Amino acid sequence: MAVKDTTKPVTINFHFDPQCPLAWRTALWVRETRNTRPVTIQWRLFSLEVVNRKEGVEPDYVNGFGWAALRTLALARRQKGNEAIEKLYVALGNAAHGRKESIRQREGVEKVAQEAGFGADFVETALNDESTIQDVLNDHEEAVKRYHAFGVPTIALEGSNVGFYGPIINTVPQGEEAADLWDYTLWALQQPNIFELKRDRSQAEWGPVSA
Repeated sequence: MAVKDTTKPVTINFHFDPQCPLAWRTALWVRETRNTRPVTIQWRLFSLEVVNRKEGVEPDYVNGFGWAALRTLALARRQKGNEAIEKLYVALGNAAHGRKESIRQREGVEKVAQEAGFGADFVETALNDESTIQDVLNDHEEAVKRYHAFGVPTIALEGSNVGFYGPIINTVPQGEEAADLWDYTLWALQQPNIFELKRDRSQAEWGPVSA
């Protein structure tokens, strides 16, 4: 397969829910890829609670599954930009998927946010500001409408209407291995005729992973 020039800078939209261990592994890989390829990552949100919400259930945007973390991430991006949402995501991911600490509720998010340098009241500010709910929903709905996203990780090139779920990986590639995976992923993202490539993952061991 001929892979097109990978030295041209590209920007991707990376939709994630911090609760998802699969998105976390993929996020660590794309962060590693930046060391060898000119990739800019725009961190975008996605709510697995919305996807899995049963009909007729009223959402709880404070104590509901993952909402404290999502809304705090939204405020970090709004106030401090893309680098800040990445910093907080890494801190949350290390807690949830590295140390196996819960970030499902407010208390766990508060602990992580304070340790990451966002201040003792940052989570409270996010939850008192109802517009952070809409920030999350805007990202989520864009992924659903534009890419027909159904889960995370969902990746798309900036400006493209083609988005993929995945790649789903077990161990996080490093160095040239990460670059190789990116080259093929970039090629696939440019192919609107590719819809699915999948195999069973039950044989893999999914242990803790940290940044």
